[in-house]
Amino acid sequence: MLPDPSSIDQNIGAIRQLLQESLGNRRYQNWFGGTTKLELEGSELTIHVQGPYLVKWIQQQFGDELQRILLQVLGPAAEVRFEVGQEVRLSEIPEASAAEAQPVEAHSRTTAQPHVAKKRKRGGRPRPLSDFVTGPSNELAVAAIHQLVHEPDSVAMLYLHSNVGNGKSHLLEATRLLLRKEDPQLKILSLTAEQFTNYFTQALSAKTLPSFRQKFRSADVLLIDDVDFLDGKKGIQDEFLHTLKQFETENRQVVVTSNRHPRLLGRTSEELVSRFVSGLVFRLEKPETETRQEIVRRHATRQGTKFSEPVVEYIASRFLNNGRDLEGAVNILSTWGRMEKKTVTVSLAKRLLNRLERDCMKMIRIADIETAICTLFGIEEETLKSKTRKQSVSQPRMLAMYLSRTLTDAPYSEIGEYFGGRNHSTVMSAQRKVSEQLKLQETIRVASETWELKDLIDTLKDRIQAG
Repeated sequence: MLPDPSSIDQNIGAIRQLLQESLGNRRYQNWFGGTTKLELEGSELTIHVQGPYLVKWIQQQFGDELQRILLQVLGPAAEVRFEVGQEVRLSEIPEASAAEAQPVEAHSRTTAQPHVAKKRKRGGRPRPLSDFVTGPSNELAVAAIHQLVHEPDSVAMLYLHSNVGNGKSHLLEATRLLLRKEDPQLKILSLTAEQFTNYFTQALSAKTLPSFRQKFRSADVLLIDDVDFLDGKKGIQDEFLHTLKQFETENRQVVVTSNRHPRLLGRTSEELVSRFVSGLVFRLEKPETETRQEIVRRHATRQGTKFSEPVVEYIASRFLNNGRDLEGAVNILSTWGRMEKKTVTVSLAKRLLNRLERDCMKMIRIADIETAICTLFGIEEETLKSKTRKQSVSQPRMLAMYLSRTLTDAPYSEIGEYFGGRNHSTVMSAQRKVSEQLKLQETIRVASETWELKDLIDTLKDRIQAG
């Protein structure tokens, strides 16, 4: 028998009324008003909120009161769970009284308060550094995190960048957990750049910027994921820059992640870029063979599956770009093995993963390479294709031709024609010169910064392949 809709509405109304009476109208509107949606199914109340930060706060501040009210309205079988979803508008960061003030910590994944049922959801498990597979591709970044945590005076800004799926967000979460273990009293603010933008925009609209700034600039450590989201958003960049300036002045720490090197943030202010590059900047490379194999083994173990070494080696040999592709392959094979109650063999893995492997391949155009080169070197496309032989243009042009041969199937003649109607011998010469420069481990100047040529090319490849 279907539940009576009117009864559901009455119970939700009763819960809301009791919450409002208990918390007062202002606190109720801040936390359970128009920005929070309540759904009731049987004796289970689902509270839809915008982000994990709000889940943590509501659990800490109102968990016991929620349980008391649910017991009163729904009886002893009552449960509450939280749903984090995009359909709920971000609430304004509320004003908090001195009694309510708590260390701010977004993306918290801690266990729910007593009596409050924790929602079972993918990705809800904390990701400590011990879960991260360390290898030559990322060991410098991991070492930098240890330095930031254990020698805080030596690291003020840490910038981690890589193509998607190579563990940036995992390392950011691991940093939060290490900091919390090192000093439980630290005020840690961890969120995405998109969330920062949403909070700022809402505070601007509601004319509550002083409250916004007090809350965001009073943390001891600021952790921002996907900071490249701010690229091209001048107003938000200015606000973020002022936040960084205050952290810098007061010797507090900032860690950010991005899918691009700071110099590839083509629409970010030079002042903000300069602050990023003034700290420690590390790129997480694509995982090498041994690291990929260990990622496969560990993820299979988490899935309750054990693959033979030939299967592990096959998966690691076919998905080269990032750990996320490897985990996707393991998920497919593990699910099939559980459903069919059969052992996964290499021949079976080939058949099941054939389509996934095709989906992971990105078709790269010469135009994609041109855009990445022009963004990094700060030159116009017309200039790159022009007849000028100035070093500031000819070197980027050679790199563009070299990458076009490396990343596309285009013949020499097509590449030469694309870059200003040059003949095939010019492209061959460019490819040869860049290859020789790589062998000699030469450096290259980009704006005010000197890069190792290999690092520059790898960074460009990551950016081009990430789209």
